[in-house]
Amino acid sequence: MFIGTLVLAIIACSPALYMPTFADSQKAGVSTDTLVLGRNLYVNNCGSCHSLYQPAKLSQSEWAKVMPVMQKKAKCNNQETSIIAKYLNARAKQE
Repeated sequence: MFIGTLVLAIIACSPALYMPTFADSQKAGVSTDTLVLGRNLYVNNCGSCHSLYQPAKLSQSEWAKVMPVMQKKAKCNNQETSIIAKYLNARAKQE
């Protein structure tokens, strides 16, 4: 029962996260597909342990401080972490 509730909570939170657009990909300098993959990794890896933060909640430098700690906890490899960071940074808070 707990796992079902957890899955529903993750699904409920994920629509509130932005879906990458072409404009986001232009700003980030990567493909929209990369940003969509980053969103999916963020939802599936990070959202399995805690509520997801909106990318605009933190600046790029703040995300850069959080990511190494979370990478270890989420057991993401360097490539996955880089893709998640691209997604988050595309709409990070302006510094």
